Amino acid sequence: MKKFLTLFVIAALFSAVACGDAKKDSSNVEEEAKVMMDDMNSEMEEVTETAVDSTDGAMESGEMMEEGAEAVEVSVDSVKTEAVDAVK
Repeated sequence: MKKFLTLFVIAALFSAVACGDAKKDSSNVEEEAKVMMDDMNSEMEEVTETAVDSTDGAMESGEMMEEGAEAVEVSVDSVKTEAVDAVK
């Protein structure tokens, strides 16, 4: 019985010592997770800003294309008018 109790006490001491640093590890994991989430959030904000800027640029390009198309239509109309006048 003494041997059993001795082995039990030794096993209990080893388990107590082995689990002593578990709290420190979990807090480090939580801090690392928080840092990782903050990094991900800042990257997502950058991507969102870039996407918004790209959308604004695309809208401006679309407006420029519409203005160019209108200018081409005006040129075509003037050429048609000149051709009709030349035929008369």
